[in-house]
Amino acid sequence: MLFVNGFRRATSPPVAIASITNNPVRQGRLGLVRCFLGIDNSLILVLPINHMTGHVNLKHHSSFISQVLISALFAVFILSSTTYAAPLTTDQQRSIYTQAQQAFANKKYLQADKLTATIRNYPLYPYLQLLQIQRDINKISQQQIHQFIANYAETPLATKAQASYLQKLANHRQWTLFLANYQRLPLTSTYYKCYRLQAMINTGKGKAALKEVATLWNVGSSQPNPCNPVFSYWMKHNNPSSDLAFERSWKAINQKNYKIAKFAQKHVTKKSQTSALNLFWKVQKDINLITKKNTLTKTTPHNADIAAYAIRKLGVKQTDLALKTWLRDRTRFKFSSQQRTYLNTYFGNKYAKSTFYNPAALGILQKIDPQYKYDEISEWKTRLALISQDWSMVVNLIGNMPTKLKEKNRWIYWLETAKQRNNPKKYTAKFQSIISDRDFYSFIAADLNGTPLQLNANKTTIPQKITSKLLQTPSVKRMAELVKTGDTGKAYQEWKTLSKQLSDQQKLAIAYIVADWGWYIQGIRIAAQLKTWNELEIRFPRSQNKLFAELGTAKGIGSTWPVAIARQESAYNQYARSPAGARGFMQLMPATAKQTAKKYKIKYSHKDDLYDPRTNISLGTAYISEMMKRFDNKAYSTAAYNAGPHRVDRWLKSRGNLPLDIWIETIPFNETRKYVQNVLTYSAIYDLLAGRKARMFSAKDRRNLTVNKS
Repeated sequence: MLFVNGFRRATSPPVAIASITNNPVRQGRLGLVRCFLGIDNSLILVLPINHMTGHVNLKHHSSFISQVLISALFAVFILSSTTYAAPLTTDQQRSIYTQAQQAFANKKYLQADKLTATIRNYPLYPYLQLLQIQRDINKISQQQIHQFIANYAETPLATKAQASYLQKLANHRQWTLFLANYQRLPLTSTYYKCYRLQAMINTGKGKAALKEVATLWNVGSSQPNPCNPVFSYWMKHNNPSSDLAFERSWKAINQKNYKIAKFAQKHVTKKSQTSALNLFWKVQKDINLITKKNTLTKTTPHNADIAAYAIRKLGVKQTDLALKTWLRDRTRFKFSSQQRTYLNTYFGNKYAKSTFYNPAALGILQKIDPQYKYDEISEWKTRLALISQDWSMVVNLIGNMPTKLKEKNRWIYWLETAKQRNNPKKYTAKFQSIISDRDFYSFIAADLNGTPLQLNANKTTIPQKITSKLLQTPSVKRMAELVKTGDTGKAYQEWKTLSKQLSDQQKLAIAYIVADWGWYIQGIRIAAQLKTWNELEIRFPRSQNKLFAELGTAKGIGSTWPVAIARQESAYNQYARSPAGARGFMQLMPATAKQTAKKYKIKYSHKDDLYDPRTNISLGTAYISEMMKRFDNKAYSTAAYNAGPHRVDRWLKSRGNLPLDIWIETIPFNETRKYVQNVLTYSAIYDLLAGRKARMFSAKDRRNLTVNKS
């Protein structure tokens, strides 16, 4: 037992005692008597000094000391018995970790510290250390921060600890220390860059700081609060120039941050620049001014920016007039490549994707892009010709596409289909060049050709020593435990940091490792980043296939269709949640889930029930079954699952009785078109992976494909 004669000052931090035993301590408090227990079970009492005499009055504190000793000895007994008990299992440590996190969240710090001290060898112990650091940041020493950062230099933990410490130094205006510590581990966000500039200004380095400010100020959006003192200092040194303020105003206008634009305009002093900005505000107020040719001239500053903004806004309600103005002005002013691409494709999509088919749309798209410069417009020209089933036009349009575009399987399929339909007695579609691939068009072509669908699956052999070594690295151990605690957000941050240090082979090994953990979406992400498209074991998880088969079969929709929807919707992520609030494997909205549960008598009481696999898949398969009863077609029903049945009703009504593959190809929503094609393709892939014969369409739907229509 060790008695220490108090702190030098009453406000001295308890962490100072740690230096006596070189161990972290736990703190209890009773009156003015402090008690600490080191991890070596040494008992430390800290008694206040009488600052008049310089001595401790033991008699005065005798009753306190007795109570503290009784409590402390009991604690020693408990912890000692724990020390010599069997080591905690990983599951037990994980449970303690979760309890400690909750204690920190509830500000039950004594309990949190007790729990933390019992799992020092647990992979996620550093995350609890970080919580202690963030809690005690105003008391912790620079040396302790440096040690923590050094221990976890190549992890997200280091930057979080550094951020907390730099914030503390900035709050206390300890600018010299701030600069010294910033250099050890620079944080690249604008927030901390501005604090660094504040530090330079306040330590006599203002002249050097001024050189860096203009770049931070000259952006189209607002900057974080730490930048405000820096900008104020900069402005006192005759900044910004009129040119710079004018430039920022337009950046803000182009980002639709109009308050920032008007703020920056206050620093514009040149009359011509002020006039140009005032003209923009005038046109913004009366958008039809842009239709008058003399509103803008070739010499008007930023004429292209004003025109691009106004034409786009006019296009919302007066599309024909806006297009006429665009076709007039796109050769008058020097629009940027980005502006030209945006406005040409905007108008192209506006006419091509209108709810009701417009026979004049193809001609309009030809006017917008006569030279086939824009792939999206080129594709929609062809889709419009498919809707009208003008086969010679389809052949001609595909022939005029840029080489890279027309060599895609999509347009090879449609070119061969159009050639056969254009001359059915003398020409048979030649799909041989694409039937061995694995995508929507290749699978349809193979199906039509009577050729088995090709998986082209591959599993790269990863040497066991590479996998074993990775599994032993602290980062991977932390990732594993974070996944098991359900904190995939932190696990992903660990991955982002770790991935910078790995070869492609090691990354692929990690993809297989995380798939084994059940973190399927991350395996899918890694495979996509590496473009290892044939690693189907990673890309198409099957852990819940029995449940999908049970519930899908019971609903009359089979086993692979709902699996394919889950793969497309959530990348097989049980805990997925979309920005709109859709949840779980099959990404059900709570309102849809509630309605479906009531209709089909499925147990459901709370939106979080959607994270339960059985509940989610029961509701999802019931809803798909409902769509199938309504549309009697797998493609239409899949589109309804994504975009809503009301839209599918509208598309069916507006496009007439189209062959099924043309209907899919011409779905107006890019997302829904890709969704339907992916789900149908994934269904076939899952069938093949299960060893079943795969067909893209039912016999009835195959008869409704373009080449089979008379």
